[in-house]
Amino acid sequence: MQLENILRYNAAAPHCIMTRKTSIYLIVALISTLLATACNDKSDDPVTVTETYANTAVTSFSLQKDDSVVAKLDSVYFSIDLVGARIYNADSLPLGTDVSKLLVKVGTSSAKSCNLTFRVPDTSRDTTINIIESPNDSINFSDGPVKMVVTSYDGTAQRTYEVKVNVHKSIPDTLVWDNFNGRKLPSVLNAAKYQKTVLYKEEAWCFTSDGTSSSLATTATPFDPESWTVTAATLPAGADVNSIEATTEALYLIDADGTLHTSADGLAWTSTGVKMNHIYGGYGNVMLGARKDTDGWKQVTYPASSELPIPAGCPVDGTSQLITYETKWSSAPMSIMIGGRKADGKLTGESWVFDGQTWGQLSTKGLDECEGVALFPYMTIRSNSSNWSVTNRSALLAIGGKKSDGAVDKTVYVSYDFGITWNKADSYLQLPATFIPFSEAQALVFATELPVSRVARPVENWECPYIYVFGGYTSGGSLIDGMRRGVINRFSFKPIY
Repeated sequence: MQLENILRYNAAAPHCIMTRKTSIYLIVALISTLLATACNDKSDDPVTVTETYANTAVTSFSLQKDDSVVAKLDSVYFSIDLVGARIYNADSLPLGTDVSKLLVKVGTSSAKSCNLTFRVPDTSRDTTINIIESPNDSINFSDGPVKMVVTSYDGTAQRTYEVKVNVHKSIPDTLVWDNFNGRKLPSVLNAAKYQKTVLYKEEAWCFTSDGTSSSLATTATPFDPESWTVTAATLPAGADVNSIEATTEALYLIDADGTLHTSADGLAWTSTGVKMNHIYGGYGNVMLGARKDTDGWKQVTYPASSELPIPAGCPVDGTSQLITYETKWSSAPMSIMIGGRKADGKLTGESWVFDGQTWGQLSTKGLDECEGVALFPYMTIRSNSSNWSVTNRSALLAIGGKKSDGAVDKTVYVSYDFGITWNKADSYLQLPATFIPFSEAQALVFATELPVSRVARPVENWECPYIYVFGGYTSGGSLIDGMRRGVINRFSFKPIY
């Protein structure tokens, strides 16, 4: 995140030498006079003491052009914190950038000297240069922050700054997965065979079953194993655990006969009497589904509304999670899904949307044909090397799925236009080799508050969007009994302000 210059003035800043418009002796005399006359003078006019950094202020700082170090080096933006006496680039330079011999430009209002002290490369010896007198001498920033002492033109004031050139210690835009990968699904069962996790009431609701017994675990913070509430659950006879979905108000599943059941707490279930062959997911407080009648497939809802024929090409089974979003181009929320099996039994890789009334194909370029894809909204990074700006891009990511030959996959696809066009994501977003290919997993995103290692102002903690992938099945149909947690590396870096 590129930051603006922080030019804050604070008369109480510690450890600063600065010029004063009013000498300390005059202030003491003035305060004494005011105290002596306080009983006779009812005036409470305050005494204002103004301190300034003007004569020792750094007005600009930049690196000089050097394409042998990195392109557009002279465009790297540096923030200047006058109160904290810190100068730094909030957007770090690429991993591996050599910052041991950099030429700098320093702007001051009226400085007599600007001395930079740094470690001589490959030695234990420090050296100091006056950048005003020696503007073509290089500075070594590879051994930590450089001390810069600015002396006013009349020599009566000095200000010491810490100058730091930040360089990434890891590739920032990579989607990384941590040791959380080895954690099993939360359950009272010893060996679950089926699982489904849905987002309900802003929490993860993880259902598991061994075919006879079932379990329910819930939490708003999946990373914390102590936060999960785990209990035995009784599902309706013949319940299809993989069919469980949620609206804003209730949970739903279908049984072996296609009867739709509902529950408010995941423990007590009631038959709705409605038939569905497949559940797409919730649209607000309405559950969307598909039913096969003698005259073809119908789009159905609960609570019931007008039933319409399923459009040609629309999948009726094996669809991804249903994601609801809003855009400025539509008057109502849109729900999107991708992949699945069509009425003719063939797979599709297209994305379809529901606008509150009907289904329609959205994509003009979809994925490879597949079913059981994990779909979720996220952010990716766009870096502009021309001005070193970094912006977050809203995206939809699709991971995994089963192909027409029965093989399961772990390819990551991305769409930056709400699902209209899909492409295989760049290599830095692909899953690592250790990731087991899967289908029918669920991916949910939870913002986790990360603390810094020690107290630091102004940033002491920040929210980091972690992706949690729950379960999934191998090509042989075996449950992957585990959770995996990932994040784009940059989002986990402590923000610099």
